[in-house]
Amino acid sequence: MGRRRTLVCPPHLVDGGGDVTKTWFVEYACRDPRTDELKRFREYTGFSKLKTAEERYALAERIVKEIGEKLLKGWTPFEAKKVTYQDELITQMFAKRWGRERESMPTIRTYLSEFLESKKTTVIHHSYQTYRSKLRIFSEWADQQDLGRVHISCIKREHICDFMRFLVENNGVSRRTIKKYTQILHGFFDYMMKAREIMTDNPVHDIPNMGRMTDEAPRPIPDKDRNILTAYMKKHDPQLWLFCQMEYYCAIRPNELRQLRIGDMDFEQRVIRVPCTISKNRLTEFVNMPVQLYNGLIAAGIEKLNKEWYLFSSDGQPGAKMLGKNNFRFRFDRIRNRLGLSADYKLYSYKHTGGVELVNAGIDTWELQRHFRHKSIDTTEKYVRKNFAVNSDKIKNHFPDM
Repeated sequence: MGRRRTLVCPPHLVDGGGDVTKTWFVEYACRDPRTDELKRFREYTGFSKLKTAEERYALAERIVKEIGEKLLKGWTPFEAKKVTYQDELITQMFAKRWGRERESMPTIRTYLSEFLESKKTTVIHHSYQTYRSKLRIFSEWADQQDLGRVHISCIKREHICDFMRFLVENNGVSRRTIKKYTQILHGFFDYMMKAREIMTDNPVHDIPNMGRMTDEAPRPIPDKDRNILTAYMKKHDPQLWLFCQMEYYCAIRPNELRQLRIGDMDFEQRVIRVPCTISKNRLTEFVNMPVQLYNGLIAAGIEKLNKEWYLFSSDGQPGAKMLGKNNFRFRFDRIRNRLGLSADYKLYSYKHTGGVELVNAGIDTWELQRHFRHKSIDTTEKYVRKNFAVNSDKIKNHFPDM
């Protein structure tokens, strides 16, 4: 690990050994962000007019305190130059009307925008939106705390903890959400350390557990309620029914499904290709097509359609227009509520429901890993432990009497 670079040397008095016939001054140093060099500064003002050591020590104490407080708040003795940047934190409506380009001194907001710009090419659009929404809230909070104008190296762990407490106390967020904020902010400050080399320490560490304890995982849907949903969707929203079948049989995530094209389905090999451009893992992956789904797609004539069309498009049919990311979730929630079913059932429940049925049918863990496109067997085993109970005939029907 490389040696840490000193950003600031705190002010201290040079008193010539206490001899008032010599030159006294307060000295400090700062690293110039433009040249990356540590530069020393000396403050001589007022010392030569004072004839006693006591008076000079009193003046030095005031100067050291004043400069020290300014440095802690992010002040530097260098003349800051304005930078032009693309503001990634403003809302879409504001950007459309006024544009994203801004000019300002380097601030937390400019660095956050730079970090977001770098994320555009490394994460899927849905993840980018999560980064942007959470960092926008952090930027707004920092402005309210007068941290928006200080040097970013002045942001400490205490500030991050204060921000997390603010989220819990004012927004009532869950522990899972706090962990997501922690992950994103840690990534941002890592970028400041490694890519920009502006900071020597990451302030996002040892964040206390806080936030509501909630179980936000979608519940698998039992047969009785699934039959009710199936009957309703077949009659009133067959496109949503196909969407749920794709989740159930192929474990394809909703955000991947809505971007799937006809050409991604190989009917000869009975596999579905999930391109790296839409997959959550940013990898091109393949999923087997169970016979029930295959027969339904063939009966609907899907394999004969334009390969460039989206499988799910407007008017309930395949077509050239991709639907919005919340389209199917809103439709499912409306139907679930209309039928008076539990709000624990989510659109994503169909993926978990398919997993439950496979586990209960005795599928091999390795096969389940490949089907769910998990990175490792460990991930699959954790997924099973978290979401499914062991369906044991011995325990249910052959437990020894008391």
